[in-house]
Amino acid sequence: MFNNFNLMKYTLLKRNKSFNADSHSHFVRWMRKMDLQQWNDNKDFMEGYAYRKSTFEKINIRHNNEDCFVEDLQKNNLLKIESSKGLFGLF
Repeated sequence: MFNNFNLMKYTLLKRNKSFNADSHSHFVRWMRKMDLQQWNDNKDFMEGYAYRKSTFEKINIRHNNEDCFVEDLQKNNLLKIESSKGLFGLF
């Protein structure tokens, strides 16, 4: 069960889609499941995503692990991460 106080709001800027997650891993898993292609795991997805961005948009994204991947999404203005509001928006 997730602790609402640790959730961060991840927003994919070009798609204007948001997801609350407690880790980069959880967010990447969500991205993978939302993708039109089927992927075996996060590593497989990140490699494919990075390849597409490099090929079609000339954007380089590291895919060694979820932390590097998310950091590069932010650096390239593809992703914004902010604190998620806690219980009933009080925190």
